Amino acid sequence: MTWDIILGIVLTILALGTVVFLTLWSRRIIEQIHAHRPGSLRHIQKDILDGNNSRNKS
Repeated sequence: MTWDIILGIVLTILALGTVVFLTLWSRRIIEQIHAHRPGSLRHIQKDILDGNNSRNKS
């Protein structure tokens, strides 16, 4: 195997891992928004930035 093939395989695996990670992370956020059903975009942003602690206050 040449270095070009090895580098291509490594980059492909890293790209696939990144896509899977971002997909799962986005899905988690969407599920939290769906479960909480906030009334506005401002409330959604506050929940995300506060680590979803504001949900416990309501």
